[in-house]
Amino acid sequence: MTYRIDPDVLHEVAVRAVGVPVDSGELITRTIELLAEAYPDLIDTTPGRWVGSKAGGVLGKVRFLYFSPREYIVIFGSPTGTQGFSGRYKHVDIHKFLLAGQIDSYDLESDDTTPLPPLRPGDRTCLERGHARGLTIHPGSWHLEYGRGAVPTTLPFAMVDTLLVSLEFESVRRSTVEFAKLIRRGRRRHG
Repeated sequence: MTYRIDPDVLHEVAVRAVGVPVDSGELITRTIELLAEAYPDLIDTTPGRWVGSKAGGVLGKVRFLYFSPREYIVIFGSPTGTQGFSGRYKHVDIHKFLLAGQIDSYDLESDDTTPLPPLRPGDRTCLERGHARGLTIHPGSWHLEYGRGAVPTTLPFAMVDTLLVSLEFESVRRSTVEFAKLIRRGRRRHG
């Protein structure tokens, strides 16, 4: 199966964005510019809305940049930090490319009682299909996240915690609006 996005290109984008100031919003703007240069027909550069997201206890802000049934790209982060469960995706690989901060994680099923190496700016990791991790996202951490596979199968995990535990209907509504906008955009360009 062919995909439109190359994780190695996303890693190059993340490495080029490292060091750009976070507080002024420059990091996010520069990252989106670099992504749009690499994928001009895919990345939505129009000012988007940040959406609150709580999945697996991990609470943060997400900005949707590309969404299709087989791939997605978002920027995710937290100014104050968060921790929780990565999720277990049977049909999707989740790639993370750290732009700023630090992410600590550990494999939930291994016999190893030590954490995985910390993810630092410019680093990348992949949560392969069927695996799960515990993680801590340090304050001021932001990353590119790329999902590859049967993307609609990730939506229940991405929405259930926000909807049923937090009862945060507005975030679910905003997420749905952003997904629909990106799907319509993709259909207009490729349909």
